Amino acid sequence: MDWESVPVSIDAFKAAMRRFATGVTIVTTRNGDAIHGFTVNAFASVTADPPTVLVCVNRTARAHPIITESGGFCVNILALEQQALAEKFQGGEPHERFRDVVHRAGPSGSPILDNVLAYVDCNVDEELNSGTHTIFIGRVLEAGERSGAPLGYYDRAYRNFAIEA
Repeated sequence: MDWESVPVSIDAFKAAMRRFATGVTIVTTRNGDAIHGFTVNAFASVTADPPTVLVCVNRTARAHPIITESGGFCVNILALEQQALAEKFQGGEPHERFRDVVHRAGPSGSPILDNVLAYVDCNVDEELNSGTHTIFIGRVLEAGERSGAPLGYYDRAYRNFAIEA
């Protein structure tokens, strides 16, 4: 089939991408006293050998220079019952987001949030710029998981992605 190149509007692109169901994560990072965490759904595994993931971060985001300077980040994958946590990390002051949120430092120094469905703590292996974002490729230093159902996101809303057995 021949495809004709047609310029796409930003609105049309966003509308199409809202049709892609995804999981919900909170990416955390720390550099000295600077701690930051923010809700992200632009996350994916890259390869299992060596264990590697990627996250996409807007270069204007406050976390961007912290990740670049620290060289590390943690992807905290949220469980279905953690929607309020996802919403808490969507805005406001970065230090306030961590108020009353139990966490520990991972090998990268980034916060690993307590009781998440899974996490991967990473050192930045590579940074690729594309458009307004940087794709941070991270080599996984530590990973953990627990049983439970994932929190999903589809068409601008949190969703229940649990699969009944």
